[in-house]
Amino acid sequence: LKKKIVIGSANFAQKYGADSIKITSHEIKKILNLAKKNSICKIDTAESYLKDKKIFKNINKKFKFLSKISPDYKWTSLEFCQKKLNHHFNNLNTNKIQTLLLHDSEILFTKYGTKIFRNLEDLKKKKYFQKIGLSIYDTDCLNYTTSNFDLDVVQCPYNILDKRILTTGWFDKLKDLGIETHVRSIFLQGLLVNKSVYKKKYFKKWQKQISEWFMFLENNKISPIDYCLSDLLHNDFDKIIIGINNFYNLKEIINFKIINKNKMFDLKIDDLKLIDPRKWKK
Repeated sequence: LKKKIVIGSANFAQKYGADSIKITSHEIKKILNLAKKNSICKIDTAESYLKDKKIFKNINKKFKFLSKISPDYKWTSLEFCQKKLNHHFNNLNTNKIQTLLLHDSEILFTKYGTKIFRNLEDLKKKKYFQKIGLSIYDTDCLNYTTSNFDLDVVQCPYNILDKRILTTGWFDKLKDLGIETHVRSIFLQGLLVNKSVYKKKYFKKWQKQISEWFMFLENNKISPIDYCLSDLLHNDFDKIIIGINNFYNLKEIINFKIINKNKMFDLKIDDLKLIDPRKWKK
């Protein structure tokens, strides 16, 4: 599992997640030092996460980036693409990254989509990055995008409540197409590991089912982190992006214990209002 872990950095420079946490720079340093000691040297970030441009200014060169961008029609100019990416990579203290992802598929459905993608393919040939990918919230866009664009990676949500990448058959299809699957939202932005979140007005609707889940974990002496990570191991995902709130979080993830399959709990909630963070009312 350690080989597949990528550190999610959405909460490094902004408040993020169900419990809306932004980590201190001191804590980030501790997290990255522990990650490096354990050969976890990949970071998932995005242009839109970098509210603080200095966040990666002194990052150790061992760390490699996967980063998301949100291109608009101006990216039809190759020169503009280069300028934007040079600026973005400069904020990451690097001149090239491992994987460049489109933050959503919308632009690919417009008349600019093909030209923008061609520009990105040109820059991939120039070694700006090794792989081009797409970050998605649901699988509806995959039919069109995988048929029309030569994607290397699809990044999608996956957790014990949201298994749409499996149930739709897309995980197998992507494998057949030679496209890597990177999963994120393993703990559903903290909802599956932090019961205090359900005191918030918006989440109270699901409190009963979630209480049963936490009760099951307590009765069986299982940590929610161990449970969610054990569930992941049933499928051969290529990368696992994990958001981390503090040093001890990462420590627990590194030392996680595999849960016996007989102790699995079926938490049946497929309400999009819960499993799709875009629908949450803060």
